[in-house]
Amino acid sequence: MFSRENKALGDHAITRGRNDGERINRVLSFTGQSLKGPEGSTPILKLSDAAYDVFDGNKPERARMTSAAGRSQALALVFGKGRVVVFGEAAMLTAQEKNFGMNYPGTDNRQLALNTMHWLTGLLK
Repeated sequence: MFSRENKALGDHAITRGRNDGERINRVLSFTGQSLKGPEGSTPILKLSDAAYDVFDGNKPERARMTSAAGRSQALALVFGKGRVVVFGEAAMLTAQEKNFGMNYPGTDNRQLALNTMHWLTGLLK
């Protein structure tokens, strides 16, 4: 869970929106990986210091874990004349089932997807 309350939402036009109705307050991810962006990138969904990445998680005998502290599951950056947003988890932006992805009740996942598109097109500054 990434929320304003747990301070896991980065301060960016995507999370602020254009008004209170577009403001992101709570996003839920379901799986994925951590990301570390280049200098000048802004973390959108910040992982906690207790987060970790699991490699080969489907094969317990080969699984290894590394800290994901200081990393994120989404980040944004300006690149040249364009804009880039990278997500390390795609399920949060899907609408597969009633209680999954953008259909999960009590979250702003749908607004996150919309705000991301608005920022990429320049509608959000």
